[in-house]
Amino acid sequence: MATTKMIVENSTEADMVVNSNVGKRAYVTFLAGNKDYWMGVVGLAKGLRKVNSVYPLVVAILPDVPEEHRQILVAQGCIIREIEPVIPPENKTGYSMPYFVLNYSKLRIWEFVEYEKVIYLDGDIQVFGNIDHLFDSPPGYLYAVKDCFCEISWCKTPQYQIGYCQQSPEKVTWPVESLGSPPPIYFNAGMIMFEPNLVTYEDLLRVVQVTTPTYFAEQRHLQANPFNLQSCIGYALASS
Repeated sequence: MATTKMIVENSTEADMVVNSNVGKRAYVTFLAGNKDYWMGVVGLAKGLRKVNSVYPLVVAILPDVPEEHRQILVAQGCIIREIEPVIPPENKTGYSMPYFVLNYSKLRIWEFVEYEKVIYLDGDIQVFGNIDHLFDSPPGYLYAVKDCFCEISWCKTPQYQIGYCQQSPEKVTWPVESLGSPPPIYFNAGMIMFEPNLVTYEDLLRVVQVTTPTYFAEQRHLQANPFNLQSCIGYALASS
């Protein structure tokens, strides 16, 4: 496999704009391992800076992220926050993608109570417009984007097999006669906004240890928790 190279530019103090909420709000992403996933995080950091976001990017990293990668992220203005892995019970049926087991560790972000509100973005997301205004949404909710059932990771589900789209349900009518009631709203955990809370954090981790893991790991786990759910669709985001 060819070595992947990426030009990394250091951020400067001139890139940073401060306002009264900077210390209370943050974008957060997640990084694990020693492969090239750090490049996506650099892209996210640059994207947020390019659209003049005033809030920092916190990178929740597992202990196996090399020091070299950490220093690159610091040079991009990221705040590094090391977290311990969350190990779920054995999953005998497997995950949609093998690496999904690592994603349970993302639940640690609910422990980041130094921030009143965070927007979590997967490291393969790029921001093309300023979305800082999302932080001003009413408190008390988990905000999320509806998932897309047309992705290959859904290939074993009836949603994928019949072409059902929860974002445009009028395109394919859900066959109630053969499959029963339509499935409830299912959000994608690649972009969520919430308020960190230790009670919620402890409950999430407790339930993980007594629940059989599912095909979509932490994403399915979050669906089962009693969050007030608000959907934010159509903002300037794209997943690579």
